[in-house]
Amino acid sequence: MKLEKMSKTVVICASLLGLAIPCFASEIPVSANNAQKYQQEEAIVLRVDQNNVTLQAVGDKNKKLTAVFSNASEFKAGDKVILSGNTLKKASSDSNTPPTANKL
Repeated sequence: MKLEKMSKTVVICASLLGLAIPCFASEIPVSANNAQKYQQEEAIVLRVDQNNVTLQAVGDKNKKLTAVFSNASEFKAGDKVILSGNTLKKASSDSNTPPTANKL
């Protein structure tokens, strides 16, 4: 009887410790990290695969991100976008036109 109580106690303690270990992790999970790290950043769409969009930062060619966006179908490879939180917006096309193109 005493051995049975002791084994149950050990199993319960091990289970609780196993659940508590992720709380001590020093790394943030990737899915939560993407939303915080790339807020309000300009990027170029490299590839669209269903809802997955692969982006490359405009300023840093080595900085790439693949994430799921609900409006992924609106974009195609080569589009310049602005990543704002968990949403993508097309960058305004007027900012890319040369100043002489706006003359009437």
